[in-house]
Amino acid sequence: MIDPLLSIISPVFNVKSFLDRCIQSVLTQSYKNIELILIDDGSNDGSSSLCDQWAEKDSRIIVIHKENGGVSSARNAGLEIFKGDYLTFIDPDDFIKAGTYGLNMSYLKEHQDVDILQYPYCHYINDDNISNYHKTSSILLTGAEQIFKNWWSGSPLEYVIWNKIYKRQLWSDVRFNIGHISEDTCLVPRFVNKAKSVYISEQGMYYYQRERMDSYTFQYSFDKHMDLFYAHAAIYECFKLFPAMKTEKVLAFTRLFRRLITALQTEPSADIKTSKELIKKNFPSWVEIMLSHRTEKVWLIAAKILGPKTFIKLFLRYLKSSHNS
Repeated sequence: MIDPLLSIISPVFNVKSFLDRCIQSVLTQSYKNIELILIDDGSNDGSSSLCDQWAEKDSRIIVIHKENGGVSSARNAGLEIFKGDYLTFIDPDDFIKAGTYGLNMSYLKEHQDVDILQYPYCHYINDDNISNYHKTSSILLTGAEQIFKNWWSGSPLEYVIWNKIYKRQLWSDVRFNIGHISEDTCLVPRFVNKAKSVYISEQGMYYYQRERMDSYTFQYSFDKHMDLFYAHAAIYECFKLFPAMKTEKVLAFTRLFRRLITALQTEPSADIKTSKELIKKNFPSWVEIMLSHRTEKVWLIAAKILGPKTFIKLFLRYLKSSHNS
């Protein structure tokens, strides 16, 4: 089998100082059968012309210029035109280690039943400050339940999209939610019944520029917390497909409930009536709580007795008094 085409989608917005490093890390990979799709999302810092300059140098680069619409809109533009047998993503302020694509595409060529491959990543600030390595032992996850079990928690299968290589067909009817900033998390319920086999690779490295203050993903506002709340609510719905995952279901509910409380900490007066109704509707039963393991049962029992509305009010009051004291 010849090397299958790997498409790489990168949403570009005002990243001129980082863009050369990102593109160079892709073009110098040992794996050569690629197309790099740069989506210029209305940049006004010179990134637009820099994209065009790179496209003139290398025929594997495709540039799309569009009005600013956000990272999801930019990625969707790439999804409409990519031609690869496999697909991956890279943010333009990030970069990848030499050999990353070659090592992992070799595995995919030899194991064509694998739908998603995940490789390691770490947080990069500068050459002297590289930390928080996300690298686990290689493992093959098969079947919807095993994949979901290792994905909903974010370990070892991470929510982030950019350290993964996907088969083309997984994206046939999937697009990112425009106007929302939980685009990574939302993919879990979309792919849980699509991916039959996922491989966690130890090869390669994605360097994540976490600390850039004007990054698409840096802000944690009330809206972002609520986006994540509804993304986790969609994940929680998946537990209906896997009734044996009782403890995981309770843990997932705890995460969902905490996300709502965290959102309210940023905007206490927000109207969350619909969200509280969702919490009330999906609250685990007494049996589910008592049979679960590694869960905060006292916390859940208190919320169950008081009801979500009263519990949230009292808990926020407690958090506020603790902060002030």
